[in-house]
Amino acid sequence: MCSFIFAEQQAPAKKKILILSSDGGYGHRAAEKTLEVILGRNYDSTVVCPIEEIKMWGVSGSEEIYNYLLKEGWIRSTNIISKHVAPKLFRNRRRAIERLIDRHIEFAKPDIIISLIPFINYPATEAARKRDIPYLLITTDNDLRNWVHGLQSVTHPHFKVTVGADLPSTCGLLEERHIPEKDINVIGLPIRTSFKTSKNIEELYQEYGIPKEKPTILIMMGGSGGKKCLEYAHAIGILPIGVHLIVCIGKNEKLKEKLGEIKLHASNSMTVMGFTDKMADLMTLSNLMITKPGPGVINEAIATHLPLLIDKTTSPVSWERANISLVVKYGIGDPVTDMKDLPKLLNQYLFDSQFKQKIERAFESIPSNEFNEKVKELVDSMCLEAHDPL
Repeated sequence: MCSFIFAEQQAPAKKKILILSSDGGYGHRAAEKTLEVILGRNYDSTVVCPIEEIKMWGVSGSEEIYNYLLKEGWIRSTNIISKHVAPKLFRNRRRAIERLIDRHIEFAKPDIIISLIPFINYPATEAARKRDIPYLLITTDNDLRNWVHGLQSVTHPHFKVTVGADLPSTCGLLEERHIPEKDINVIGLPIRTSFKTSKNIEELYQEYGIPKEKPTILIMMGGSGGKKCLEYAHAIGILPIGVHLIVCIGKNEKLKEKLGEIKLHASNSMTVMGFTDKMADLMTLSNLMITKPGPGVINEAIATHLPLLIDKTTSPVSWERANISLVVKYGIGDPVTDMKDLPKLLNQYLFDSQFKQKIERAFESIPSNEFNEKVKELVDSMCLEAHDPL
């Protein structure tokens, strides 16, 4: 007589990640959420915002100051601070930053640290090196001038970087800081997983009540772009061109009231969208997007083959200028430097069939974004190499 003993199989323990993120800007939080979706089955994550914890001029909350400057449109001040003030402040607090990261390491006990933020990465790598913990820097910009501070001094043997594209402002800046080519991974920028999911456009038209007989223009300027949203909605809404506008206002309820006061031409219509996590749906429904030059939204527009008009009626923050150049280089959009140019641009992008075919061919030639497919393999390999270097 045979007897069998069945042992309950237990899932292997998850490894731990310490994610250095930020409340300053859209890209950091979006990248954080993307990582949690991609890696969540095998890794537990602890997310901290170290820049917010660092005291500047005796007070913390520097990210709130950054967000306030952008919201008020003080771009010149933001550029001066990021270029001349912030690097010195962070450099002078190098040891304090290292101690801060070390405290987070002691609490989280991670197997790997992933940074999604600029400025602090040299002292953070030092904290990781001394604990023998691999360090992955995932950049979310196409201009890394704010990311490379101090990287020429990195000696961590398990340090790697991911970038969106091989550009002078990405790989070029890293190589100037003596980061070995083998440690630079050109795999694309993080993109929310909803943009990797196919959509049924007929169902989307019905779900959102969008008239499919009209070209649809998506206007989104981020949390600090309320005035620009209103300006573009008004400039387009009064034109006799037969379009539907989707205007994203986030949590700005006052903007909704002002948009309701626009006297649209009889041929046009408008949907006002509050805060939503359905941007993949809205981009799929749209024929053209008008936005500011943030790398995240441009990355998502590329994923949905959505042509872009980039607002340049005012000077952008310095590190976003590279995004405008990238859009023009790829041939998938144009900057808007004067609102008087809008009618001509709209006619091209919405009604010129040959021009639209040219744009679609341009999208087809863009290198594919492989971040979501490759980042887990990279994280796995870094954890393995750190604990089993042979």
